[in-house]
Amino acid sequence: MSTSEELLSKYQGEIVPRSFRPEFVVPSYIVSWVGAALTLELLNWRTSRNGLFNHLILVSAAVAMGGVSIWCMHFVGNRSMVLNNDEPELRIEYSFSYRALSFFLPIVVLLAAFLAIGANYNVSWKRICCGGILSGVAICGMHYLGNAAISNYNLEYDRVYVAGASLIAIFDSVFSMSLFFMVKASWKNTWWKRVMSACVLAGAVSGMHWAAAIGTSYRLLHLNEGTQLSQMRAILVAVSLAVIAAIFMIGSSTYATWATKRIANKSQQVVLATAVFDNSGRILVNPDGLLPSEKITDTYVERIPGDTFTIAHPIFHWMFQASRNWNSVSGMIDSMTKHLARLPKGGHESKARLIDDGGKPIERYDAIFRESFCLAAANLADKLKEHLIDVGILWDDILATGVDGLPQKTSPNIVRALEEGTYEGVGREFESRLGRQPEYGRGSMMFLVRRLEHSHEADRLESAGFRFADVDQVCGIIGTRMHIKARDLKGKLAHMATFAKQNIMVEPGVHLGFFGVKARVGGFGFDVIVKKGARHLLPSMPISLRRLESWQMDIIHQFDRMSVPLLLQSLDSLRLLSPREMLFASQLSDALQALRAWIDNPIFDDAVLTSKVVQIPCRDGKAGTMIALCLMIPIHISVDSPRCEFIPLNFFKVHQMVYKNSSHLEAFTRYVHRELSPIVNAASISTPQATYRYARRAFRWNRIGSLRHLGRTDTNDYAVVEDNDTMPTKFGRKSSSNDSNHSNQEPVERQIAYEPFDKATAPPLSPLGGIMVSQEIQIDIRQVDDASAGSISTKTADRVTLVKAGIGIDFMEMMGLPGAEEDANSGKPLGLAVAEREKVNQVITFVDELFAFCVDGL
Repeated sequence: MSTSEELLSKYQGEIVPRSFRPEFVVPSYIVSWVGAALTLELLNWRTSRNGLFNHLILVSAAVAMGGVSIWCMHFVGNRSMVLNNDEPELRIEYSFSYRALSFFLPIVVLLAAFLAIGANYNVSWKRICCGGILSGVAICGMHYLGNAAISNYNLEYDRVYVAGASLIAIFDSVFSMSLFFMVKASWKNTWWKRVMSACVLAGAVSGMHWAAAIGTSYRLLHLNEGTQLSQMRAILVAVSLAVIAAIFMIGSSTYATWATKRIANKSQQVVLATAVFDNSGRILVNPDGLLPSEKITDTYVERIPGDTFTIAHPIFHWMFQASRNWNSVSGMIDSMTKHLARLPKGGHESKARLIDDGGKPIERYDAIFRESFCLAAANLADKLKEHLIDVGILWDDILATGVDGLPQKTSPNIVRALEEGTYEGVGREFESRLGRQPEYGRGSMMFLVRRLEHSHEADRLESAGFRFADVDQVCGIIGTRMHIKARDLKGKLAHMATFAKQNIMVEPGVHLGFFGVKARVGGFGFDVIVKKGARHLLPSMPISLRRLESWQMDIIHQFDRMSVPLLLQSLDSLRLLSPREMLFASQLSDALQALRAWIDNPIFDDAVLTSKVVQIPCRDGKAGTMIALCLMIPIHISVDSPRCEFIPLNFFKVHQMVYKNSSHLEAFTRYVHRELSPIVNAASISTPQATYRYARRAFRWNRIGSLRHLGRTDTNDYAVVEDNDTMPTKFGRKSSSNDSNHSNQEPVERQIAYEPFDKATAPPLSPLGGIMVSQEIQIDIRQVDDASAGSISTKTADRVTLVKAGIGIDFMEMMGLPGAEEDANSGKPLGLAVAEREKVNQVITFVDELFAFCVDGL
């Protein structure tokens, strides 16, 4: 080993021989790759130029690239360089000021580079080239500025190597940025593609460093003063930063794995997602291309066979109405949160358990299920940095999630039986398979849809960490990763975009419509044929009339219950009469033929005209007139039309009550207040005994026969609810065994009036405020005895009609409601049992009138 004086005399002012240790080359590349990978991962999460979240992402990406990928790699790579025989006196010594400057300067340049590239998904080659060039400049600038921090050597550079290193840095930077942002714009930015881009970007840093290092000569100025702290400190700082970056990468990977598992778990649950569309029809997604979503509950519990959670279910109808008027529940969100927090918890997410240890639903399961829906919507609003009232409206369908594979094919025997109308030969196979609902996933997903009217709304959502993408680019990601089982997810997303506009309404005037209903196969109730893509509209054709005159109504009465072929013949005969009758007959005939061609199915010819015209909701809150052709379609007839589809009849009725500016929405707000406020404001989970005492006292008062009225002539009537409810304005009488003795009597109308609450026994006031006054309730319960029902079974014989309802949604499909079958087996009248359990209100609409006409025609 040479002494310090010998080394100084030998190499001072001379070029010191250098070589490289290969064991430091690979670690330096790994350090650079970690920084590059973290940079691209962060850039992948950047969604906009605005917003604190995006600013933090931008700065973090610049630090990861400039501070880890470039700066750390430089000093780890320099440690591989051996000067002479690696004598300590000849090792490199760094100046602190230049070393600090070399750390911050590339970060500033890279900030400019990432700002130049932008955050949108539209690939701009000018921006990418500009950003790539700036990135290459940052790499080169840091390298030579870091070399300037060497205080004991004078460095000399070969111009050829300088040029080559610069080209390597710029070319690889542009290439890696192009690769990354192209796959990001196409929504094919999977993890392995980001790994490849990081490899190329790290190659730009490492390639430039080693090319420049080979072309660098070291001329000794003075010896290292016998300390190795300078170089060791730089290496320790570099390794520490690389370790921190690696920890962030591991954390990001762990979070991604956890998020994937969480999404998979959600696919087995009842989930609420949001689909927000901008003016261009693009859909809002997170940086991974997924829709924001929130869990409602683990699963919907079927209380009886067939009680599946579908769009025909009353709870879905309640949710559908609530989403049209979030003001009805927004004031109770805090109370709902506190109420659910008091429920028993289960699972690692500390969610309320809706099933007890015996596997049965907890008390007030339906109300708590609704509360969970409202809280899921409120959580989605928080994610989007929106108010609850702006989170969107509920889409009119539920998608199945969670199970791979398409449903099994229906047995040919069953298909043949349905087509021929002969069920005797099917036997047990028909009983077991015909009644299955077409739900093929273990979970369910509902969607809140919204259409943004202004560009600043989209900018605000992008600032919050979301992004808008074309539907065709992300529908595959959404379907695969969210485990949505839909044959045409792209079409369904397009339908959501149309549905969110809420502008598909018929124009005011006179219309000729087709009201075709069909008994539901494998379930209870009816389906109605509607326009595909506009499920709130019946197939119809406009007639060039503003309204119907009395003489036109007289003509329509002449055609009562005429089939379509006979009606066309009769209209032809009218053309021989007066000119105005000829004109009306021609208009009606043209509309009839146009509707027949539009439906394009022979079953339309079996429809009959009803002389009772009905009023339908139209655009701008106005009403229109519909002349209806009605048909009860036989169950064995298959109706295939490219423009039509079937939906549950009770849900179609809901559609008619939630159009914009509907008068029923205000009544629904009062109904929600009456239903949920006493529950969510209860002091404990158990039912307040004071409410029970008052309910029994009020009920005994009415049982005596003293029917008191509130002095109002214009009253709204509400449905009786279940007997264990705590709502102060709703009390239902449980059916006794003596009720069965009245099954042959005339329908009985019971009028029940309630007095205002006493302050001492009243439940807490609702956060909605105001005074809630009970109003008169009228219930018309019609029961049909088995003996008089003929071939109609007990399960479908009973009907409940709620008279003069203020709001409502259902046709009381008897056995589809929870507990109806149990009451049938226990001897309770089914009509009363359903009235007690139905938590909705009933109002007469044109749907009721047309359905009554179809039933009367049987």
